[in-house]
Amino acid sequence: MLLPVFFMIRLVTMMLIYVLTVSLLLTPFPLIPQALPITIDGEFDDWEEASLLFTIDDNGNSHDVLHVIRLHGANDDRFLFLRIELDREITLLENNPLVLFLDTDNDNTTGYDPHNVGAELRWEFGERSGIFYTGTDEYEIRFRDIRLRTAPTVTSTEFEIAIGRDATPFSSIPLFQSDTVRVYVQFDEAANYSYASGTYIFDPEPVPPPEPIPLERHNVDDLRILAFNAWDDKVFETEFTGQYQRILSVLRPDIIAFQEIWNHDAQETAQRVENLIPSEDEYEWHAVKQDNGNVTVSKFPILDSWQILNGSRMTAVLIDTREDYGTKLMLVNVHLRCCAWGEDNRWQEIAALTNFINNAREPGGLLQLDEGTPVILAGDFNLVGSSGQLAAIETDILDWDGTGLERVRARQTEKRMHYTWRNDWSWFSPGKLDYIFYSGSVLSLKNHYTLQVEEMSVEQRALYGLQYGDTQAASDHLPHIADFEVQPATGVRDKRSVDDYHLGQNYPNPFNPATSFSFSIPETTEVTIILYDILGKKVKSLLDAEKPAGNYSVNIDAFSLASGVYFYTMRTDDYLKTRRMVVLR
Repeated sequence: MLLPVFFMIRLVTMMLIYVLTVSLLLTPFPLIPQALPITIDGEFDDWEEASLLFTIDDNGNSHDVLHVIRLHGANDDRFLFLRIELDREITLLENNPLVLFLDTDNDNTTGYDPHNVGAELRWEFGERSGIFYTGTDEYEIRFRDIRLRTAPTVTSTEFEIAIGRDATPFSSIPLFQSDTVRVYVQFDEAANYSYASGTYIFDPEPVPPPEPIPLERHNVDDLRILAFNAWDDKVFETEFTGQYQRILSVLRPDIIAFQEIWNHDAQETAQRVENLIPSEDEYEWHAVKQDNGNVTVSKFPILDSWQILNGSRMTAVLIDTREDYGTKLMLVNVHLRCCAWGEDNRWQEIAALTNFINNAREPGGLLQLDEGTPVILAGDFNLVGSSGQLAAIETDILDWDGTGLERVRARQTEKRMHYTWRNDWSWFSPGKLDYIFYSGSVLSLKNHYTLQVEEMSVEQRALYGLQYGDTQAASDHLPHIADFEVQPATGVRDKRSVDDYHLGQNYPNPFNPATSFSFSIPETTEVTIILYDILGKKVKSLLDAEKPAGNYSVNIDAFSLASGVYFYTMRTDDYLKTRRMVVLR
């Protein structure tokens, strides 16, 4: 009797091992819901703890079509967040094959492509529209129906996407009907099942709201700049007097860069600002209009102005701020050509802007700025195409210390969003169109934000005397604010001194034949930077040396590199960071 029992125990054990093995093989990677305070700003620094839903497992993809490399998911109380990483740059809202499918009822027998995808939402990014499936019916929808938010607005190899968790695309039918969402991203329209896919489970852990940004200056002496597209002269319309009066009264800017003042001159604009926010004899509002649409209004005297490039909407204004800050100030009011059809014009305008400012730093040009004169660019830049245009403004326009200009990164005061333009009746989802750039060697950025009154709490609106709907009614652009401490004109601060470690994204990316990236270290340390292929194999060492504190640049020649995705990792005793680059042949 012992022998049969022994064999029976062994047989049962083997069966259990077999069942366990099969179960492990059929079980997907653990689903880890992750509630995170994601900010839709196109920066991606807050995604490190997000759930990985999909990642490529080999380098055998065809380079003839777009491919998804990775897909991450996260959520807060209001949004589902997705991060899509690609093997090449695209414009998310123009001319691409990406289609997003969401199975939101955890039932793949319902919705689009039942028993395979079973999606309740089908969203085509390149067409900026989608279909909502409910039962046997389907409804065409636009971004406002799902509260879609995306970043960046320029081309990129990665995008972050937010979709409203309480969205009701049709009637009162909710988009999300389960705590489990199956996510598919189709990236090759010629092949019906070229999907990156994964499952995400909403994390019920509440995410604290962002700390409200106070609207006041940090210091009463800080210089306040306001960039504001007034949307077809609406600032002059009596119907919107209350909205503009409340907005400008609480912001109290020193200098305003208005765009889209088509039908009023400089003097009329200065008088309108005086009527909205009276100077009360403390100063006088000055204004200049050199191009078709831009008016710069200043509480400081205007010394001179120049239109940059005939036919453009770019005016440089030399402002006399010496009494308050011991130096003059150059502000360039910018409204670059709009939209995809304006791409070539924007390149020409950015080249003219670059030449104008760089030449103003040298003797013999149209004007010569005193060394250390602060330079600020403010306005509606319409950067909706190549990321190279944004990079050119930041790197080709030189500061007094030889580095590039700094960019103001301004979140909305009570929302983790950076978009500055929103029109819910447009075909385009909200985007980052308005910017402020500045010479960081002589200006220190203080308080800064984008004002969307509709996202402020009842208490904050009451505190500042604002009313729900103020910014929505005033313009389709949001007021963009930046305060600066001005360095006296006795010297130029070394902007290259740094307070923290940083590894920059390479540019251009994708690239051929060469690219470069920057890194910063706050103290003398050993720095190792290594280039890896997509399988994690070391390709080459880019740097292995002790470096003193400062900012550095590394160049990469793709001559010996095959097409594909690569990663470069910077390591010190106190820092580790990896970024991705793409070589295209």
